[in-house]
Amino acid sequence: MTDPSVLVAIVAGIAAIIGAFFSYRASTRATSIESSKVDAAAFERAKSIYEGSLRELERQLERMREQFDRVNQQLATEQDTSSALRSQLRTLRSHVEELERTVNDLRLQLTLAGIKQSTEGT
Repeated sequence: MTDPSVLVAIVAGIAAIIGAFFSYRASTRATSIESSKVDAAAFERAKSIYEGSLRELERQLERMREQFDRVNQQLATEQDTSSALRSQLRTLRSHVEELERTVNDLRLQLTLAGIKQSTEGT
């Protein structure tokens, strides 16, 4: 047969190869797990940034809604004021027209009465 030292060397070589294979496999798994941890950490950071941005956008939306409500209320108030002013203007116009008719009637009466009118105020 062969020398026992050669047999021991072959068995030791096979054991070394098997050990190297398992070391490689464990290293690959560890790298995969580490990569998953890095991916998970990156995901958590991205999620945190996204959620923060979402909260900020929600706050901005709420501020815009409040501003819209204020502008809408202001518009309603200004429309009410405008309506009231138009109503006053119509009333004043009707008073002016009535006064003009009264002045014309008085002029006619003065003319019919034979009183000469002065032209100073007209």
